[in-house]
Amino acid sequence: MAAAQPRSKDTFGLSLSLVGSIGLGTAIAISRIAYEAGANGLSIALPRAWLLVIFLVIFCAASGRRFHLSRRITLHCIGAGALMSYLFYGNIAAAEFIPAAVAALLFFIYPPLTTLLVAAIDKTAPPPLKVLATLIAFAGLALMLGVGFQELDWRGMALGLSAGCVCAIQLTWVARALSGNDPLITMTQMALVAAIVLTLAAFISDGPPMPVTITGWSAMLSAAALQAASIPLLYIALPLIGPERSAVANNIQPVATVLVAILLLGETLRAGQFIGAAMIIGGILLMQYSTHRSIRKRD
Repeated sequence: MAAAQPRSKDTFGLSLSLVGSIGLGTAIAISRIAYEAGANGLSIALPRAWLLVIFLVIFCAASGRRFHLSRRITLHCIGAGALMSYLFYGNIAAAEFIPAAVAALLFFIYPPLTTLLVAAIDKTAPPPLKVLATLIAFAGLALMLGVGFQELDWRGMALGLSAGCVCAIQLTWVARALSGNDPLITMTQMALVAAIVLTLAAFISDGPPMPVTITGWSAMLSAAALQAASIPLLYIALPLIGPERSAVANNIQPVATVLVAILLLGETLRAGQFIGAAMIIGGILLMQYSTHRSIRKRD
């Protein structure tokens, strides 16, 4: 009976991470419609941040959570929230300059970086199976999305890659420094910091451009709302399954981006991309197996 509880907790955390990743992937594809109507990355990132703050404050208040945190935890939230502001912007803004599927791939440099970062902090070599799982998932992404890097706008590449690097740092920071605290409370503080930073960026740049069509407005607000609803799921899952497994599970995000792009943007999916998607799922399952095996050895 005692073993069933951790397994149930693990399954719940993985489910949250997968659902949140699908929502984020869908939002990236939808953002392309908003960009074609005149919006930019900040046009989506800014309302996304404030919608997230509003959602979290209402939910925390309704569930009776206390917003007070210690000074040390608050400082960590401020630092992680500043990183979150760039994560909010860079991930979605990359799709303004390059195809949504390519933007998703570039961002997903963060799973192998997370594994390496955790290993460096712990001063231990990652288990071979975890390394293999990460490599399989990343190779699957490369195969599925079929990127031609020489044809890409450097601005989109820089935004996607840098957002992936920031994500690896931020996820590891949150998992290490904020573990044991209510993830919804800490996320509320981080989201508020991110929203303030993005608001300042909008003020300095004289405000983000707005879409010029109703379809563009619908896409912009839908992408912002989807991301605002999906991000809490990832941070709730983080302390349940850890940063490495969370990063690998999130590999489902570009799969969602490609599928939605097919339905909404008329993109095609080649046979090799189906194989790449299978490799991503295989990497997720292999990471799960590696973690469960490590737990059994410790027990």
